[in-house]
Amino acid sequence: MQSAQQVLTSYFQALGSKQIDKVIELIHDEAKFIILKKEPSNKIPLYGTFHGKEGVRNYLNLLEKSEQIEGFVLHKLIGNEEAACAWGNFRIKVNVTGKVFESDWAIICEVEQEKIRFFQIFEDTAALEEAFDLRDR
Repeated sequence: MQSAQQVLTSYFQALGSKQIDKVIELIHDEAKFIILKKEPSNKIPLYGTFHGKEGVRNYLNLLEKSEQIEGFVLHKLIGNEEAACAWGNFRIKVNVTGKVFESDWAIICEVEQEKIRFFQIFEDTAALEEAFDLRDR
């Protein structure tokens, strides 16, 4: 049986190699993904809570359309059978503005039956919102 740490590692590997179907295989049918803020936003398409496999697929499509990852560093990933957390930093280019921002990030997740049931990511939302701001391009 895979631990939460192993499942999150597999998630990062599949996401990094753009194997979206493999990512979706790791998602629980009743998954809840909170991406930066619980409520959606008209300004930042990634904000919100996404439910189930289709919700996660929708989030991943939004991510691909919105941003280009120019650098991604995983500093540490720890966990046990039920939960895992990871942190690092990244450099991202926002497609609609061409602006680049860097941020530290952290992820927490809970795993049930070797599938991610809960996932929440934290990053510098002020820097993200500035990078999405069309006014000062």
